[in-house]
Amino acid sequence: MTIATEAWFRGHWQMVRIIENVPEGVIGEFWGECSFTPDGHGLTCNEQGVLRFRGADYHSGRISLWRFPQQGHIEVRYEDGRPFHDFDVEEPQATHLCDDDRYRVSYEFDDNTWVSRWDVVGPAKDYIMTTRYRRVTDLAYKSRRIGRAASFQAID
Repeated sequence: MTIATEAWFRGHWQMVRIIENVPEGVIGEFWGECSFTPDGHGLTCNEQGVLRFRGADYHSGRISLWRFPQQGHIEVRYEDGRPFHDFDVEEPQATHLCDDDRYRVSYEFDDNTWVSRWDVVGPAKDYIMTTRYRRVTDLAYKSRRIGRAASFQAID
């Protein structure tokens, strides 16, 4: 298992997220990119992409703050700094309670990929959300960004 450190997360990742409602099956898919950039206290995680939910497409994104207060321990916070969850990289799992809903996450880390799996249950919730992240080299990331900018300019 790769020891997930601040330096290891830093950079750009492609991501695919599958949202499965336990009774209904797959109800959502997200394709996008994630970047971890230094912010002076750890890393800011910025996810951006397209969410296809029950057949409709939406631009979607979220920002979270990742903190590394000691070796082998990671704290994940909401964008406004409130605590979300924390975990040790040797046993990468956590639980977050939100009113009557329980969010349980587990992580798997490998050389250039990682997975988060959320099991969510509550009075009106019963879903599993699995996200796979794959590292993108800086050169490939910049190349894709330049290509997108050129294609947007051609449309104008």
